[in-house]
Amino acid sequence: MKFFGRIAAFVLVTALLTTAVFALPEPTNRFYVTDTANILTSETKDYIFNNSRVLDEKTTAQLVVATVTSLEGKTVDEYALELGRKWGVGGKEKNNGLLILLAPNERKITVQVGYGLEGAVNDAKAGRFLDNYAVPYLKNDDWDGGIRNLYSALLTEVYKEYNMEVPSDVTVNEQKDNEGSRSSGFFFPLLVVLAIGISTGIMNRNRRGPRPPRGGGGFYGGPPFFGGGFGSGGGFSGGSSGGGFSGGSFGGGGGSFGGGGSSRGF
Repeated sequence: MKFFGRIAAFVLVTALLTTAVFALPEPTNRFYVTDTANILTSETKDYIFNNSRVLDEKTTAQLVVATVTSLEGKTVDEYALELGRKWGVGGKEKNNGLLILLAPNERKITVQVGYGLEGAVNDAKAGRFLDNYAVPYLKNDDWDGGIRNLYSALLTEVYKEYNMEVPSDVTVNEQKDNEGSRSSGFFFPLLVVLAIGISTGIMNRNRRGPRPPRGGGGFYGGPPFFGGGFGSGGGFSGGSSGGGFSGGSFGGGGGSFGGGGSSRGF
């Protein structure tokens, strides 16, 4: 009995220590911005707090920014989901919460969007905004520049979703990520070459006229380019989380946070 009692005590202590180690941070009294990593200036935090408070008052939408010192072994998307649930980001009925989470030590950032704001910021747009408005700054450890610029771009889209005028002090500077631009620049010409090749082959075949099949073969189902290589679930998602949180809900009075979003390393 003593042996089993000691085991039970050990398991309990281990569980308590694990819970303490992996405890999520609490939001500050300025709910819309919590800089746990202590990397943002007071000016940037004031800018986020004031604009998010006004947005919430006008639309009930909540745009929240958080920084953390560690992701505790989780992916940045998993951590953001758990944090959003705990903090209750977004309303119960409208599910119109949006969370920006930056982990500077792991060099990861994510934008997570509730279903109620997917019309304003879908997965593709979230990824594009990260590439164009945040990553170029974050690569140079310009935390204020990256967060403020990304925040302003997302804030603008939310105001547009509600057909409301964007505040005059909200400005956005686009600086496309060079690596992403080079990748896109290579991919587009490749598609053009493939399209020309397919068209030329079809024209030559039609010019020669139909031939009897050999061994019952042929291009049944169309050209091979459309059968697998670039089909559904292709490899160009760029880190999009793609709505993988359909079952979740923000706790503490928040709405279900199942819209999706996108994340990047830098």
